[in-house]
Amino acid sequence: MGSLRFILALLVVGSHLGAFGGATFAVKAFFIISGFYMTLVIDTRYHKLSVWSFYASRLLRLLPLYWVVGALTLIAECLLVPPGQMMSKMASPIFYASSLDLGSLPIPILIYAGVSDTTMFGLDTGQWLGFNRFSGELSLAPDFGPDAMSVMAISPVPQGWSVGLELLFYLIAPFIVRRSLWFLASLCALSLALRIVLMAAGFFGDPWNRTLFASELVYFLLGVLAYRLYLQLPRFNFSPRMELGLAAMVLGVAIIYWPIDHVIRGSLIWETVPYILVAVGMPFLFRLTKNISLDANIGELSYPIYMVHNLVIGLILWSPLNTAPFVGTGRPRYVLTIALVIAAAFLLDRLVALPIDRLRVRFGAQKRIEDQRPGARTWAYQMIRRM
Repeated sequence: MGSLRFILALLVVGSHLGAFGGATFAVKAFFIISGFYMTLVIDTRYHKLSVWSFYASRLLRLLPLYWVVGALTLIAECLLVPPGQMMSKMASPIFYASSLDLGSLPIPILIYAGVSDTTMFGLDTGQWLGFNRFSGELSLAPDFGPDAMSVMAISPVPQGWSVGLELLFYLIAPFIVRRSLWFLASLCALSLALRIVLMAAGFFGDPWNRTLFASELVYFLLGVLAYRLYLQLPRFNFSPRMELGLAAMVLGVAIIYWPIDHVIRGSLIWETVPYILVAVGMPFLFRLTKNISLDANIGELSYPIYMVHNLVIGLILWSPLNTAPFVGTGRPRYVLTIALVIAAAFLLDRLVALPIDRLRVRFGAQKRIEDQRPGARTWAYQMIRRM
C-alpha cells in the first residue's frame, strides 16, 4: 500500500499549494491505514513483546523526523525571513511566537504549549482550542477570543496535528485492536454518536468534523475492521480479476476524490462513502502489493513528504526560485514545488529515517529492506517486523 500512502501525501501537498484539494480525505484515509497496519503488527508481532516496545518503536518512527524538520524550519525562518514577516501562511512559528507574552502566561498554558509543540501530543487541539496571548484565557473555534493563539500556530511543523491524533490511537491500540467485533462495532457506534451529538449541539463543519479524536476514532477502527476482513480473504474464492479491481478501487478513490470533493461536500452520507470504499478495498490492495519492494520504498516517502512540505514551500517563497522566470505561477510552480518536496523527503528518509529505523530494531522493529540480504525475507514480513 506504499503507492496509496504516497498519493495521499501528495494530496496534502497539493491542497496546501492550492493546486488541488483532498487534504481532509487524505488525512482520514491515513487514519484508516494506521488502523490497518497497527492491527496487523500488534496481531502478528507486538502481542508477544512488551507494550513499551510498541510505544518506543512508534515514537522513534515519528518524533525524530518531526524534530529535524522543526529545527530546520526555525533555522530557515531565522536566517531568511526579516523580523515581523511570515515565512509562509502554513508555517511561521517565530512570527507567531514573538507575539506571546511569556512572562504573563499561566504555567499550565506554557506546559500545554511546550508538550504539544515538542511531542505532537495535544497538537491537534490547536485546531479548535485557542489561548489568549497575554492572559492564557481559553476559547473555542470558530469564534476565538481576542488575541487568541494556538499551539499549532507556534509549532514549526503544524501539520503534525494529525500525527497527534495518531499518537492517541497508538496509546490505546494494544488494548483494543484484538478485541471482539462486537466491541469494535460498539466503539464505532459511540464515535459516530458523538459526532451526531456535536452536530446537534452546533459543533459542525471545520474544525469539528475532522480534528476531535473521539469522533475521528471511527476511521482508525475502519482500518482495524479492514484487517479483520484481510484475515478472512482465504475463505472466499475471489477471482484474480475481482481482487485486482477491488485493489484498484482504493487508488481510484484517492485519485478522483479531490475533483468531486466540492460535489459531495456537506452530505454526511456521501462524504462517508469514499472512506468505506477505501476500507473495503484496502485488504485487497495490501494482498496485491505486500511483496513488491518498490511499492514499499515509495511508501517510505509518505511520512517525510507530509512532514517537510511546508518547509519546502516556505523556502521557495524566500529563495531566488520565487522570482526565477522558469518558475512562474500555476502549474509549473506546482510541479517544481512537488518535485522539490519529494527530493527533500528522499534525503530525510536516507539521512534521518533510515538510521532511526536501524535503532528501532532494538524495540522489535525489523531492519529496512536496504539492510536485508537479497531475497532473505518478503516485504510483508519486513513491514510487519518494522512497524
